[in-house]
Amino acid sequence: MSAREKIRERLAAELGDAQLAQRLAEIIEVDALCWRPPAIAPNKIQTIIGFTFGNRMAPNGNREPGPVNQALAALAARLSQEADARLIAQWEVAEAAASLLPPEAVISIFPRRDERDEPVYLGTTAVLEDIARRWPPESLGCIGVIAFSDHAFRCVETARRLGFDAYVPAGYALPTEYDPQSGQAWCRNRLAYLLHDVMLRVSDRRAAILSG
Repeated sequence: MSAREKIRERLAAELGDAQLAQRLAEIIEVDALCWRPPAIAPNKIQTIIGFTFGNRMAPNGNREPGPVNQALAALAARLSQEADARLIAQWEVAEAAASLLPPEAVISIFPRRDERDEPVYLGTTAVLEDIARRWPPESLGCIGVIAFSDHAFRCVETARRLGFDAYVPAGYALPTEYDPQSGQAWCRNRLAYLLHDVMLRVSDRRAAILSG
């Protein structure tokens, strides 16, 4: 019996509604049990999208890329050179990649500023929505996603939901080491992050259901 069928049976017994149990089991399978995104050969990638994972806070309060985003930048630069593809990335990754690639090969995505000139948190969906406003998703061709390993599935699934033809690059080992000094508390501990990721997946799912 598959994991989904086991979950469906349990939920049917708990909820007393077989049809709802089936639907909820499907959601749980995708939003809580799936962590490995589809991969594609690097030579098929036409555009790279790089997602940050945490940051470091400098003593003066400024945000810096930190070691995880530096690792992501190195991986994105390697893929850019192998695939001959430009990199569109959140600023932490783009800043770290700037010394590794020609200026024209890197495009930064920055957060907007609030009334106090503080950066507004730029989440995964917001990054992709910003990119989609600038370039029609189909115009970017096959997308290679560079992201932290535990973040990558949500990045790819969100990109696909917004119309991007997205994958992770086959043969590229995405970073897995958490930074205990990350400026974002949920990026310091794996269990905390996995729960954070599931929460965001479920929140997006709920929003889609409510919008019809």
